[in-house]
Amino acid sequence: MTISKSMKAVVFHDKYDIRTEIKDVPKIQNENDAILKVSYSGVCGTDLHSYRGHIKGPTGTIIGHEFLGEIVEIGSNVTKFKVGDSVLSNFTIQCGECWYCKHGYSGQCVITNTFGKIGLDGGQAEYVRVPYAENTLIKKPENKGSESEVDDSIYLLMADIFVTGYYGVKKIIDFLSINPTATIKAQDFSKSTILQIGAGPVGLCATRVLKHFGFKNIVVVDSVPSRLNEAIKFGATKVINFETESNELSRYIEQETNGIGFDAVLEAVGASSAQRTAFDSVRRNGLISSLGMGHTDLPFTSLDCYLKNVNISFGRCHAASLFHESLEIFEHVKNDFKDFIDYKTSIDNSKEAFDLFDKHKVNKVIFDLTK
Repeated sequence: MTISKSMKAVVFHDKYDIRTEIKDVPKIQNENDAILKVSYSGVCGTDLHSYRGHIKGPTGTIIGHEFLGEIVEIGSNVTKFKVGDSVLSNFTIQCGECWYCKHGYSGQCVITNTFGKIGLDGGQAEYVRVPYAENTLIKKPENKGSESEVDDSIYLLMADIFVTGYYGVKKIIDFLSINPTATIKAQDFSKSTILQIGAGPVGLCATRVLKHFGFKNIVVVDSVPSRLNEAIKFGATKVINFETESNELSRYIEQETNGIGFDAVLEAVGASSAQRTAFDSVRRNGLISSLGMGHTDLPFTSLDCYLKNVNISFGRCHAASLFHESLEIFEHVKNDFKDFIDYKTSIDNSKEAFDLFDKHKVNKVIFDLTK
């Protein structure tokens, strides 16, 4: 395959300033690298943190950590893949050899970085370099036959948002299964009460995973009507618009949980207000499973946590460690996501795509580089 010398790529410059530019195609730098020709690349909610200026952005860096494509070149140490393989990528790189990788915590690998962050160009581009390819890439499953209602772009959800949603739910399942104060039997989640704060792409994936595992009391809170409608489709038993139904969550807790609160809260926003709502809504000895990327001080104190005996789990998803088990679930439910990707566009339209996504006018943005 002939590889171009130049390519189009989306580059971060400043708050609300991203540009599609011409860049050099990346080259093999280390013996464990691979170069991918990108087929599809996505815009993720975490991209908006730097886009909106909430955190310092990677000025001059090609952004994007959701992508899949075809291998066009490999380093001398890469034996697990060959040129021509269609592959999915984790949103982080990891060595596969350190203590964290070997114990299931790949998100804390000693060399880890996220694509599109400082020091590692991302995949909103026609080509991308993938370090530690054997521990970062996964061969794309077959997606053929009459049973599949979706094209390969659906696997972009596995780059980050589906496995992250699974991670948040898995923490809840692990907690409810082993916690001696839980009022439900292990692996029987039909009577447990779950509050989910946030119905963006990660949140909606989490809702579908909750349904997959048999949760039947799922309350989803958001302020975007279209997202709340999607949450019902994916398994929510009740949705609350916090802007138009400001007292409904308190009423639900009082009347439907006898004032006790939720067994677990899945917080998928990261904003201080969402964290405070999670803390106020979870029952004593319950769990807050937080997936949102927070960027402010916590809105509660250590004494608050002590007095409530609250259990809190924060952090980035250990995507590589959880990829295969979450992919197995995804293969069962992927057809439910056939309308999930509602905005496919050219990489030339990056400014418009980010603007639409930022304003909640579209649910999931994908750059289609197959044309």
